[in-house]
Amino acid sequence: MASVKQDIDLYLFECIDYFTFMTRMTCMQTFCASCALSFTVMDDDLAFYDQVSPIFGGKKYGIPPPTLCPDCRQQRRLSIVNERNFYTTTCGLCKKRTMTEHPSESGKTVYCRDCWFSDRWDSCSYGKDVDFTQPIFPQILELVRSVPALNLLAEGTNVNSDYIHYAGYAKNCYLIMHADFCEDCYYGYGFKKNTSCVDGFYNLSCQLCYDCVDVHSCYGLKGSQDCVNCSSSAFLRDCIGCKNCFLCAGLRNKEYCFENEQLSKADYEARVAAIDLSSYRQYQGCKVKRAEVEKNHPFKQLHTHNLENCSGDYLQNCKDTQCSFDCEDVERGKFLYQVVTGAKNVYDIYQYGLNLRESYECSIAGTESYGIRFTHNAHNSCAELLYCWYIQTSKNCFGCVNMNRKQYCIFNKQYTKQQYEELVPKIIDYMKKTGEWGEFFPTTFSPFGYNKSSAQMYYPLTKAEALKRGWKWDDSKEEPPVVSKIIAASMLPDAITDIPDDILNWAVECEVTNKPYKITPQELRFYREQNLPVPRRCPDQRHLDRFAQRNPRKFFDRPCAKCKKAIRTTYSPEEPETVYCEECYLTSVY
Repeated sequence: MASVKQDIDLYLFECIDYFTFMTRMTCMQTFCASCALSFTVMDDDLAFYDQVSPIFGGKKYGIPPPTLCPDCRQQRRLSIVNERNFYTTTCGLCKKRTMTEHPSESGKTVYCRDCWFSDRWDSCSYGKDVDFTQPIFPQILELVRSVPALNLLAEGTNVNSDYIHYAGYAKNCYLIMHADFCEDCYYGYGFKKNTSCVDGFYNLSCQLCYDCVDVHSCYGLKGSQDCVNCSSSAFLRDCIGCKNCFLCAGLRNKEYCFENEQLSKADYEARVAAIDLSSYRQYQGCKVKRAEVEKNHPFKQLHTHNLENCSGDYLQNCKDTQCSFDCEDVERGKFLYQVVTGAKNVYDIYQYGLNLRESYECSIAGTESYGIRFTHNAHNSCAELLYCWYIQTSKNCFGCVNMNRKQYCIFNKQYTKQQYEELVPKIIDYMKKTGEWGEFFPTTFSPFGYNKSSAQMYYPLTKAEALKRGWKWDDSKEEPPVVSKIIAASMLPDAITDIPDDILNWAVECEVTNKPYKITPQELRFYREQNLPVPRRCPDQRHLDRFAQRNPRKFFDRPCAKCKKAIRTTYSPEEPETVYCEECYLTSVY
């Protein structure tokens, strides 16, 4: 049995003190069936599993405690999600060329958005009977492989936004993922309610922000990170309520500051005017300078704001939410990742929220949905789903794949309400015998190579490691763009004013990956209007660069750099940042 110290280190990645841990450790200690590490299932966890267990005929069919630790459960959910790799294909109905998340090698039939939502086909035509002589998961997998899929996952009404994925309600957007309610945005991840934002990672309710990471309610920022309510500024870090500031860190409600020095308006404008951000060389120099400025600034142990009884990091406006990351407006949740814009009573969810309720073990679920369990992709007022795979506006379905506006279906076959409520309990009892009940879809379900899934970002594996586990690997390369010529990034003119219109007919070779990428007319117009240089790295590399700026979803023990109190933080002790406990941090910045 692991020691108490090991238990504390492994305990669900929570940032809690020793006393809280010991007083709550009233339940079962178990070992992960995948990695063999010890993890704890608490009494309140069991109460939640009981709460969301389905009821048929007045009998509750209890969901058992998990067999995998929180990290392995998250890795399993991420391994079936492909957010950033696109392939060219032909719609199986209208025969138009389109983009899809499904690699051509998979042989998957793909429909464009117009055809998928049309009445030209019926997902129930692929329905099949339940076979009680074999496990349930292989039968669902057969449907996953046979029922036509939507090309890209875009929800709601979208205007001139054909190339968005895991996103919705967009206008004039291009290559934004995990994004909703945006207009004129490009190359963003985690965008919500943004206008004219480009090259960002978690920009929420922002306008005209470029190259920013974790900025909220900001306007006109460039090269900034961890800022709230800031405007008309550049290269800020951990600033709140600031405007007209440049190369600053840790400021609150300031104006006309340069490298954290208070200046007059005239002196500030003169200092800023001497820097030409249209120059790629000068822009990169400012990014280096910002890192130097940050060395003199203490950082709070966690990136959290307006919380009540919560643990995790990058949390905003949450209550009773534990062991969670990158969440906003959540009440009573645990093991949540990127759940935003409202969710309540949910556990083990990867993306997205929008008033998701009473749900467990899902990837990509939300938009006024309720009672979603063990499901991948549930959208738009779904309810009471079990083991489904991409479902829209449907209720009371089990083991259904790629369905829209259905009810009382099992394995894509239509049943009456009575038949459904009689057959599903029999399936659950059978799954208990096969050991499948209470487990999410295994990684072997994934249509994608592990390296092309979102799991590779957070749980990287080598090809040999993935293949050893029986998981796919995808060595295919993207088709190069059809252009008149390809130029090395180093050959681009330094300033945006010297970039010719002909660049729209070229491809640029990424300075890191050597991958050719195109500059679109929309982004070139943005760079010129905002007086910014053309990037020298491809969109995927820029995404990785921004990802690397954020802290890992892991906690470390280290002392507060001021009072020396032991703290739990997502800043690794090997990193150069000066880290304060919350009390010392607040004293230093206010």
